Amino acid sequence: MYQLLLILFSANLIFSDQTIELPKGLTEEELNNMHIIESMGRDTEPPSTPIRNIAEFERMNGVLIRYPFGISTSIIREMAEDVTVYCLVSSSSQNSAYNSMNGAGVDMNNVEFIVGSTDSYWTRDYGPWWVVDGNRDVSIVDFTYNRPRPNDNAAPTKVSNYLNTPYFATDIVTAGGNYMTDGYGISASTTLIYEENSMSDNQIHQDMLDYYGVHIYHTIEDPNDEYIDHIDCWGKFLSPQKVIIRSVASSHAQYDEIEEVVDYFENITNSYGEPWEIFRVYTPSNQPYTNSLILNDKIIVPIMNSSWDDDALAVYEEAMPGYEVLGFTGSWVSTDGLHCRVKGIPDLNMLQIFHNPIDNQVDPQDNYPVYATIDDLSELGLIEEELKVFWWTNEMSGAEESIMQVCPQDIEDCYVASIPAPTSDTEIKYYIQAIDLSGRVENLPMAGYYAFDAIGGIPVQDGDINMDDYVNVLDIVLTVNYVLGIQGLSPTQIQLADMNDDGIVNILDIVSLVNIILGN
Repeated sequence: MYQLLLILFSANLIFSDQTIELPKGLTEEELNNMHIIESMGRDTEPPSTPIRNIAEFERMNGVLIRYPFGISTSIIREMAEDVTVYCLVSSSSQNSAYNSMNGAGVDMNNVEFIVGSTDSYWTRDYGPWWVVDGNRDVSIVDFTYNRPRPNDNAAPTKVSNYLNTPYFATDIVTAGGNYMTDGYGISASTTLIYEENSMSDNQIHQDMLDYYGVHIYHTIEDPNDEYIDHIDCWGKFLSPQKVIIRSVASSHAQYDEIEEVVDYFENITNSYGEPWEIFRVYTPSNQPYTNSLILNDKIIVPIMNSSWDDDALAVYEEAMPGYEVLGFTGSWVSTDGLHCRVKGIPDLNMLQIFHNPIDNQVDPQDNYPVYATIDDLSELGLIEEELKVFWWTNEMSGAEESIMQVCPQDIEDCYVASIPAPTSDTEIKYYIQAIDLSGRVENLPMAGYYAFDAIGGIPVQDGDINMDDYVNVLDIVLTVNYVLGIQGLSPTQIQLADMNDDGIVNILDIVSLVNIILGN
């Protein structure tokens, strides 16, 4: 019976697709057909492990849109400058889609059509999610779309068939606008994910691990008090270390709820166990500034012809230095912006670089090692003499480069290079570049640079509490007086006195210090 209803409902949607656009929410007819959603599932066995869910800010070779368009041809023209635009379109509308883009000056050499009917233009919500699976394939891991729209729900299988990529599916019901991942196994959604699924919360988390490799899945109460409850209406991972969250005036009805979300992110850590770097974008009239698209070295932001547009673009420029930040108008509303209507398609043989940026320093160092994991999915091999770190300071006339070497530790695909320590305090900027035998050139970050504050001078040896370049009885006296509460030490001196690095200066550190002086 469900199959018959699904066929009849699909036929109705195919017909209506040619006449009216479905809303972002649900029509009355759809509200009466929510039971169809469960019959739309295509559950498969999960991919082989290890599994890594690909993030939006990684290398994309394409974008997925749909005709009739939900975005302007000027945005399509901008995207087609750099990547392939894959357009879902019914066979009867393909000529119209071609003429519309061609007439707007879109580079049609970078447009490909995936033929098949759709019900709406929210490709983010129903489009494919991507992983690197245990076979080192870039694969689609599908879900069941949370709308009774069978044509939309079938889009990931159409993409899989067109690109000849492996296809897997979980029976989790959700939408892509309510999901973000850091590419390292941490993801987030609103608690809508629990409300839409009949399976237990624990089973949802288990499926996220089994199918997407997500070992930490943050579920957060939606702060916006809107019908949609999608996370991209208020927040976005910009990198594995950075997140942007909307802000409003204290008089705004949702101020407290939004600040609770900020408090939440302030009290969790990223995949490297470090605090998230949080950026705020002001949305006084509920502008959809967080509903942006990161597309390689560009960030495309929905703007509203508002006096706050320039400030929003400036926040992205501050958060992502070196990226090209572009604002585009459109039929945006607070619950529906650019991110909802475009879905990235990754490079299927991407050159992956993973790195935890160097933090600001408080003490001088001999040098600054830059560790990275570099892995070419093309499997043609890396050009090892082209694995480099480029670094510079504002005082230098140009960048220096250091060739990366295989890490001395036995860590797979690990490479390291060192940035020399400066003679005086300065800000060091750097990026990593890799080239493989497929001809791919990849930078991390993809645009711009990382930066950290470096301290000039000669590093101080552990145990040299008075920092006179000698470890002797005077250092023992200082440490004993500190342990007895007779004398205080500066934070740097406490670090130098903590010989066993257990976070406490006590008799054990004094014994270690004595042994060093005695040559033991």
